[in-house]
Amino acid sequence: MDTASETEAKSDLIKTSPHILGDIKGANPGPTIIAMGGIHGNEATSISAIRRALELLAPLQTEMKGRFVGIQGNISALKKGMRFNTEDMNRLWVASILDKIRRTSTENLSSLDRVEIKELLKVLDPIVQSESGEEIIFIDLHTFSGKGGMFCITPRKERNIEVLSQLKIPLIFGIEQALQGTSMEYVDDAGHIGFAFETGTHGTKVAEDNAYAGLLILLVSSGLISAKKLQGFDQYYDYLMGKVEQYPHKVEYVYKHIIEEEDNFVMLAGFKNFDSIKKGDLLANDRNGEIRSLSDGYVLMPLYQKQGNDGFFIVRDCE
Repeated sequence: MDTASETEAKSDLIKTSPHILGDIKGANPGPTIIAMGGIHGNEATSISAIRRALELLAPLQTEMKGRFVGIQGNISALKKGMRFNTEDMNRLWVASILDKIRRTSTENLSSLDRVEIKELLKVLDPIVQSESGEEIIFIDLHTFSGKGGMFCITPRKERNIEVLSQLKIPLIFGIEQALQGTSMEYVDDAGHIGFAFETGTHGTKVAEDNAYAGLLILLVSSGLISAKKLQGFDQYYDYLMGKVEQYPHKVEYVYKHIIEEEDNFVMLAGFKNFDSIKKGDLLANDRNGEIRSLSDGYVLMPLYQKQGNDGFFIVRDCE
């Protein structure tokens, strides 16, 4: 158990970390919501959405039940506008790798992306690994290179579904098993609610507004604050509901196309999230020829950027 001085030192560290966009503690006990943006350096849009949520909450501390923490992820990659430096930072949150990062001095870490994680763990570990008993909800905000509808990636757990169902955003089950080492795995392993929210196309105002609207609904659905206290809540609630009504509410992972080195993968132009596809449909090409769908379903996250090794996913209705 930490001593009072150790706890105070951790608190000071959190306050001074460049990864912290803001940390607002309500006057009353309640859940802790951690919102992280920019774990991929070409996905800066969500950081603006987090800043907007922090500005909205700042004068409402006496009305809040809980805590809202805003975090920016891969700062060095964000400065370059690149997905990552040398390693995908959102594939390194495996328990054994995190343990190695904690035990290794900064100067001896093998990549700048691991240095970023080491600094993030100094902020996150005191919250996520604590035994306060308060509910912790972690939302990792992302954007994608294609077009089409927003969605959430979440484990198929009762409390996750209970919280996220109020957003009405399509829930994708099972992809977390195909995306090993994501930040939500770290949170889930600690026994908390962790999910990823893919909000829209890289760099667009729509993606920022989607992220902001989703954050506001999460603040209310988690019990952190009343909708009546949030200026513009009804407007953004209606906005988000209008965006998602055309998409399926719950789908499950079927297939992921993995790109290997020198595959020369090229996704066919024009695919969007939740485009309906049939088995045998032509989806992409690589140096070995045509890549056709192995299943009926919906295409998800078609790759239209240089970095990344997930070519596309296929999902299908599960209700």
